[in-house]
Amino acid sequence: MSSSVAMKAINGKTSNIISPLRLLASLLVVLFIAEAIIMFTLPLFFHTSIVFVNNFADSVMLILISAPFIWFLIARPLHSTAKEIERLNVSLAARAAELEKQHVELQKAYYDLEMETTARHRAMEELREKERLLIQQSRMAAMGEMLGNIAHQWRQPLNVLGIKIQELGLSLEYGEFSKELLDANVAKSMEILQHLSQTITVFQNYTVPDKGKSLFSVEQVIDNTVQIIGESLKKAGITLNVSSTGNPQIDGHPNEYGQVLMNLILNAKDALLEHKSDNPRITLLSWSENDRSVLTIDDNGGGIKEQILDKIFDPYFTTKELGKGTGVGLYLSKTIIEKSMGGRITVRNIEGGSEFRIEV
Repeated sequence: MSSSVAMKAINGKTSNIISPLRLLASLLVVLFIAEAIIMFTLPLFFHTSIVFVNNFADSVMLILISAPFIWFLIARPLHSTAKEIERLNVSLAARAAELEKQHVELQKAYYDLEMETTARHRAMEELREKERLLIQQSRMAAMGEMLGNIAHQWRQPLNVLGIKIQELGLSLEYGEFSKELLDANVAKSMEILQHLSQTITVFQNYTVPDKGKSLFSVEQVIDNTVQIIGESLKKAGITLNVSSTGNPQIDGHPNEYGQVLMNLILNAKDALLEHKSDNPRITLLSWSENDRSVLTIDDNGGGIKEQILDKIFDPYFTTKELGKGTGVGLYLSKTIIEKSMGGRITVRNIEGGSEFRIEV
């Protein structure tokens, strides 16, 4: 805008400089026209020569008298028109300069926008890659947790199976072998093997990614999760209470929902062990509310510090010791519930502990 004002000022000065020259030229033109009118036009109207016109002095006087009228009738309008045209030219030049400046600014803005868009695309790609790595890291941690749960889940049944097999051998050695003992031990062994086979199926289904959304029972997911992790909690001396009413159903991803539930239970377990609570317990409650499924997981592990309560869902945020936590479990849980399933997950402190609430 400043360049436009400067251009107008320069053109204004130029106009002021040349105005006297234009005025002198206009006067000469006026005198010439007046003389032409006096010398040539009037005789045509009067069809004869006028006496005083032939007198040079009188002719000059007549020209001077008629010049002002010619000035106001012809030269002045032409002069005003020329000035208006000049003003319009100056205005057009200023407008052209302004448009050129705007064009340059627009090109710069377009370039900046293009660079910003490229940067955003690059940031989105980096974010997707980061989330992919987070998911892979979380799955690796879940696999390690799963192996530990398999060990807890199978150790006692395998011990019982070993005892039953040894009992058959000892009974035969000491002459106490009988068909009734054989049938009983075989039946018990088959029951244990069937239980182990069932746990394999549960573990296998639990780790397979969902191909798409499907209608599933929250109670069934809770049962599967408890079957996987129950023995580990029992060994840690933690009581697990489960209650469900209304058989809530969800149209979503059952395995991902189960992973969220397991992660929350394991976090509660770690809090209980760290806090060394008396009579440690975890309570799962599920019900339907306003056409939505609600599941709460609470414990008596001392709760979460208020200053970090709003940060626990942030990626890589953890209160656990180095090597004991990745800080991605709760972040991925929030991502699964809110982005993949369109639900909501919140946390609050309750008396003696904390409570996570999942609504889908």
